[in-house]
Amino acid sequence: MKKFNLIGFLMLVSASAGASDSLDICLVTGLPSSDIQYENIRKIKIGKNSYGSVTDILPAFADKADSLGANAVVNYVGSQRFGFWPWRFVRPVVRGQAVRLNMNDGQTCKDIGGATVKRVIETNKEPHLI
Repeated sequence: MKKFNLIGFLMLVSASAGASDSLDICLVTGLPSSDIQYENIRKIKIGKNSYGSVTDILPAFADKADSLGANAVVNYVGSQRFGFWPWRFVRPVVRGQAVRLNMNDGQTCKDIGGATVKRVIETNKEPHLI
């Protein structure tokens, strides 16, 4: 019998219900090239309080960036971090700098070395590896 992950299911339902725009946010692991102009908004960080995958919390991370008016996150890092009691469990955390990218006509997220949240969830890989 399979275990049912309620939190992951609720995040998936909320992501598919109306957050399709937020899943198109571009994630860049470093900084884009110097020819790409962007406006810093603020640093954001989302963590889960228990075991899980980084992909479980990416929809909430994208929603947070979208609510700030960002269309990308630079210096993105998604990793497993020790919680308050490091010997007890490791938890997923994602963080980065929410920005508003001003890309040239025809440029895509992939062209600047990133990947959309949707694509990162599908492949379960870091944006620069896609």
